[in-house]
Amino acid sequence: MELDSYTYELCNLQRRETTNLLFFRCSFAKACWNSIGVTYISTRTHWNIINQIKNKLGVPFYMEIVILMAWSIWTTRNSWMFNSVDPSPLICKEKFSSEFSYLLLRARPSLVQLMEVVWLHTL
Repeated sequence: MELDSYTYELCNLQRRETTNLLFFRCSFAKACWNSIGVTYISTRTHWNIINQIKNKLGVPFYMEIVILMAWSIWTTRNSWMFNSVDPSPLICKEKFSSEFSYLLLRARPSLVQLMEVVWLHTL
């Protein structure tokens, strides 16, 4: 598939699309993370940002949160690019919450209460 441009059009920075830009550095991604109460220093590498998120959240399922938010940003971006659905952090948060709810069905019983009551319901 040949693309007209490799610039990440959803981002105000108008830079070449990279994983760091797509999931962490662009204003849309930062707004999506902020919608679930996660802030970080976006000028760092993606591994450093993930470590910041881990330390800030302080929960054993931080990686599930990172993966589900990245997936939510990705699918929101793709809905905009391929289906002309206007992107918004609220739509991304709703996707995240829905996916997180499905995760609860597969979670270890010892973590379900922490994941559902303490974390998901605070969003």
